[in-house]
Amino acid sequence: MTDLLPLAGGNSNATYRLATEGGTFVLRRPPAHALSESAHSMDREFRVLRALEGSGVPVPRAVAMCTDRTVFGAPFLVMEEIPGVPITDGLPTGYGPGAVGSLGREMMGALARIHSVDWERSGLETFGRPDRFLERQVERWRSQYRSYTVRDLPAFDAVATWLERNRPEAQTPGILHGDFHLDNCLWAMDRPRLLAVIDWELSTIGDPLLDLGLCLALWGVRPVPTPGLARIQAVSRVHDAPDMQELAEQYAEQSGRTITHLAYYLTLALWKLAAILEGAYAQHLAGQLDTEYARGLRNDVPLLLDEAAAYAGVIAD
Repeated sequence: MTDLLPLAGGNSNATYRLATEGGTFVLRRPPAHALSESAHSMDREFRVLRALEGSGVPVPRAVAMCTDRTVFGAPFLVMEEIPGVPITDGLPTGYGPGAVGSLGREMMGALARIHSVDWERSGLETFGRPDRFLERQVERWRSQYRSYTVRDLPAFDAVATWLERNRPEAQTPGILHGDFHLDNCLWAMDRPRLLAVIDWELSTIGDPLLDLGLCLALWGVRPVPTPGLARIQAVSRVHDAPDMQELAEQYAEQSGRTITHLAYYLTLALWKLAAILEGAYAQHLAGQLDTEYARGLRNDVPLLLDEAAAYAGVIAD
């Protein structure tokens, strides 16, 4: 007997608990209205999870991948179930004083390990296009944003221009998670211990500092009065949490990478996120996506662009 139960959480791929006679697993598949196949790639997630087995990076074990659309209506991935919880704006009751600091340090340690994996020796030598990765980012996401533009957001182009003019020399390529933050990690219930990094459908090989930029841009005190996606990593906005610079320095020490141009990566990460989420907002306006999350993008996308502009020091016309 097999039971399939939808799991709450996640705003990209659909996730289910799969109960079978052989055990309980997690099944992931693209949503009914996908922005694009590349944005919800089950094959990409399966491949990177397999590559990271035995690497020291905490990830779920990939069990199986099915590309036959007649089975479940779309390609799907089956992985082991991890007995942990994501964290957004509240801590598990078992956590004690100093828990937020432990969360931040555990998260930076995991990110440094991800970016230190020898991706070519792990079988990912044809995974992504690392050459000129940073150079391609602005045009790629600007083109995608324009393909579904539904309103005028002047800050988008203002920040894009700044990004093109201030692009630093690229870092040595590494595995890029693509959406790294607390909510895409599973944590132990009794103490702040990271059990697994999940949701790898946006992963690629590129400039890893983009992961750091996104995670730290959503961490702690934000540069605008009302931040976009305010629930994500909201637990980090407490008085005793380590600040962004402290976590960035930990990452630099453990990864051996430079954080000289951190402001650029903070800006790029927020701008890219806004570009992606505007696609979901366009789906909402088209009647394809009606959730509280999608409705909230009316305000969240402009707010993310305001934050990106604040880090860049630009003013939109």
